Amino acid sequence: MITENPVKYERIPKPKHGSEDWLRLRWRDNDGRCTFGASDAPALMGASPYSTRSDLFFDKSVDPMVEEDKPVFRRGNVLEPALLEEASHLLGVNVFTPSVMYRAGRFTISKDGVDNEECPTIGVEAKTTSRYSVHTAEDLPFEWRWQGWAQQSVLNVPLFFIVLDRDLRISFVELPRNQEAIDQLWAEAERFGALVDSGARADSEINQFSAEQISSLYRAAPTAVDLPESARAVLANLRDAREAKRQAEKQETIAKDELARLLLEHEVGLLDGEQVVTWREQPGKQTLDAKRLRTELPEVYENFLKFSEPFRVMRVK
Repeated sequence: MITENPVKYERIPKPKHGSEDWLRLRWRDNDGRCTFGASDAPALMGASPYSTRSDLFFDKSVDPMVEEDKPVFRRGNVLEPALLEEASHLLGVNVFTPSVMYRAGRFTISKDGVDNEECPTIGVEAKTTSRYSVHTAEDLPFEWRWQGWAQQSVLNVPLFFIVLDRDLRISFVELPRNQEAIDQLWAEAERFGALVDSGARADSEINQFSAEQISSLYRAAPTAVDLPESARAVLANLRDAREAKRQAEKQETIAKDELARLLLEHEVGLLDGEQVVTWREQPGKQTLDAKRLRTELPEVYENFLKFSEPFRVMRVK
């Protein structure tokens, strides 16, 4: 039995899932503080196989960007209504996707399914996965558990997972509440969020940033910095890697040329009757003759001219 929720949450009208407005609600609260969605919790606690704490720190330090509709997201969106319908059948109550988000502390969560939008007494998370087999709650991966505990920390209601797993089995399991984990999650959200809010350098996170992430966070300045002696070995590694890449590309070209001389007009190459290489013709790419457009229709060209964000190029001397 779950006791009365000591955390008071607010309901916020939910923009289109995945839209920029939706992302911004999970990015900052009304006071400009860093906030997290439930799906951020695994990365926050170091339990995500897809995103690191450094990735999360970077994402919360720059404006949110809408992601393209990946096949895995599309699959989940298509199958989610059917899974919620099955959850309704198993629970004996109508489970539906609410038109609001729920916010408490530094968390702003979206729910796949609830039984009551105003005051939910049950929460349901719908999952489709080609990675996990789920029979019982013990099979729930920790990335899902942290996401579920983040949701429980806001709504404080029983949370069920309805899962179409990699064996095409539909499983329905309840996530056991773990108050110790929830307390750890809220403490880390406060610490990590305050660090983002301060704009301070978080060396423990920045030390894991990629060059692309640092380029986005730090605009180039016409200044110089003395590098530590350890940079000498890093520079040598970069030179070696670039030379190895150049040699690999050269060997690739030689190999492709040799195969082309063997294939000639043939599309398929066989070894011992088995297909080992294909060389098929592809449709030509459609390109815009920008030079001609600029000459013949300069006003149209100017109206549709688009400038990308500045980027930095690293060269080793």
